[in-house]
Amino acid sequence: MKLLLISLQSNANLTGLKYIAANALASGHDSLILLLPGYLEKDMSPAIEDFIRDYNPDLIGISLMSIEFYPAKNFTRLIREKFKTPIIWGGIHVIIQPEECLKYADYVCYGEGERTVVSLLDHLRDKGRDVLPEIPNIWVKPVRNDVSNGVNDKVRILKRPEAPPEMDLDSLPPQEYLPDYYYVYHKDKIYNFAKNPHLFHKYALYSGTCHMLITTRGCSLYCGYCANSFLMNVYGKKVRARSVKNVMEELKEVRKDPHVIYINIEDDCFFIHSREWMRKFRDEYKKHIDLPFIVRVIPTTLDREKLFILKEAGLSWVIMGIQSGSDRVNFDIYNRKIHFSSVMAAAELLSKAKVAPSYEMIVDNPYETEETEMETVNAMAKLNRPYVISLAHLTFFPGTPLAERATKDNIVDPEAYLSTYPCNIDKTYLNKLLFMTPYIPRFIIKYLNRPAASRRPIHSLLTNCLSFIVKRTIEPAMYFFVTTRSLGYSIKLTSRTVFGNWRSALIKWLSNYLDKGDYEYHQRLLKARKTMPELFDK
Repeated sequence: MKLLLISLQSNANLTGLKYIAANALASGHDSLILLLPGYLEKDMSPAIEDFIRDYNPDLIGISLMSIEFYPAKNFTRLIREKFKTPIIWGGIHVIIQPEECLKYADYVCYGEGERTVVSLLDHLRDKGRDVLPEIPNIWVKPVRNDVSNGVNDKVRILKRPEAPPEMDLDSLPPQEYLPDYYYVYHKDKIYNFAKNPHLFHKYALYSGTCHMLITTRGCSLYCGYCANSFLMNVYGKKVRARSVKNVMEELKEVRKDPHVIYINIEDDCFFIHSREWMRKFRDEYKKHIDLPFIVRVIPTTLDREKLFILKEAGLSWVIMGIQSGSDRVNFDIYNRKIHFSSVMAAAELLSKAKVAPSYEMIVDNPYETEETEMETVNAMAKLNRPYVISLAHLTFFPGTPLAERATKDNIVDPEAYLSTYPCNIDKTYLNKLLFMTPYIPRFIIKYLNRPAASRRPIHSLLTNCLSFIVKRTIEPAMYFFVTTRSLGYSIKLTSRTVFGNWRSALIKWLSNYLDKGDYEYHQRLLKARKTMPELFDK
């Protein structure tokens, strides 16, 4: 059986689809991945049509996050116009909104897809499409009941029971950095990434210099704004981990590609591993991989011993979610039970370890007050420097506690999450000031951090001027400095990192918020709203 997996996202880092494709291949099926970056056209390109027709898949899978809902809906329509191949949707958005997605797909995967997709391929091979699958995690497109049963042609949905999450992650074939079955649509033609690695570098995050890796699945927190709070209903609260041996099997193959200079570990919190696991990881990583790497951490889990173990292994960057400098906002609005005092302690540890810290904050929260926003600015200004900061627009994902609260309070458009980029922040006075906290003297931050009622024209003028200067000069310089320091002042590694990221950095420098691929995707969405308004009717 042939499986064609399609992604419409703007970049080529498709960890989930790589896992599904690898598992299908290991189970005796054939599989291809096709990246259609932000494809949102009225008609299907002849190159795409020929590619699908030549491959002749038995099942087409489309993976989507919420921002890709409209492109997925549109491309499913285009497939229907040309082919009769069954279509399955999967991904985070599908789990959040399965019934909505079933309006367009034949099947949806309500859970992890590696085993589920293989079971569906086996079913289509053995029993055919006309027999409804009885597969855990598969929800079937609404079908018509037999009228002879006396049910007046009533529409129904078949919801199969949820399969338990995969506990033995080592049993899954690891993903490859650049598999030979990975293709891209580029300038009206289809190219194989492995045969054209320069195209992969063009579409991959960080120009492909980073290999995206996961060593765990799940998160220990139940934050009110995060899709993980909904996914816990499906996967449970237990964080599942791969063994060090299994992780090294993947990384040893990745290490063979000379273009890779970083390992980006995307776990929600890498520090959930035990000290014993960390020590083994350090020893094996230094011996076989020896590349700088990035991890994410929750402030309360940052452990001094673990941190310095990882520093020995080559830890370069640490990404830490802070979200707000106000304990009231974190506790009462975000359900994130972490005091800012824990953030300050974690930041001090990172400073002592001389790793590069990147702190993530949530802004544009309608439940925040001017007072709590100013509190956040003050709090962030106190943290040890140097560090860089990333702001994200609060997105209300369906099924999350905060979205339910906002919908009940009638303060949010329930459809906004389908076309809102988290990086597309509002350019407010306090957002600009928060962004500048790592880069300008604290006394200036203190002088400018005041409520609207007491601001004078000079305050707005200074903030706007400084914001422009920081964005165009100081922030890039600071990023260069902390990167260089985290890499042990290696000119070679720093140069490759900066060169690999210049395209994305240029777009962020110009647009002020979006990465290169996201910026282009954003423009397509805006254009489609004018040229295909019917697509946005639900």
